[in-house]
Amino acid sequence: MRILPAALLLCATLLAGCSTGGAGAHAGDAYVVKTARTLFYSYGPAQASGPDFALSQGQRVVMLSYEYGYSHVAVAGTGQSGYLPTDDLAPAPPLPKGSPTPSLLASRAHHRHSAEDSRPPTPEEESQIPLPEFPESKPPPNAPPFRY
Repeated sequence: MRILPAALLLCATLLAGCSTGGAGAHAGDAYVVKTARTLFYSYGPAQASGPDFALSQGQRVVMLSYEYGYSHVAVAGTGQSGYLPTDDLAPAPPLPKGSPTPSLLASRAHHRHSAEDSRPPTPEEESQIPLPEFPESKPPPNAPPFRY
């Protein structure tokens, strides 16, 4: 009679390991930011440098690993991967099927006629890229001056 409870425990353990939920359950699914603004972390919310940038409501991301707290995602369009609060994400609606936008057509035409696309950008061109603006970049009013 001792074998029966052990066999039941073994079966329950094996069946629990075959569940379809978990971190990889939503991998590859499209999500959107459902809050007005959410902070993006390249290495996780505990990274020493603080958030890298913020995503606004409606921004599409691709789920890499669905987790409790913070999920690993890739930003649609740029492919940059990082972490967002899971509570700030919602499943994305399907993309509408329509004609390409004028800006997309113009960018395709530019890439077709530009022979300079194969070269890396010059330092002067790279210096024209604006830096991201972090919410913490401006001190609050009446803040004491920075000290070492």
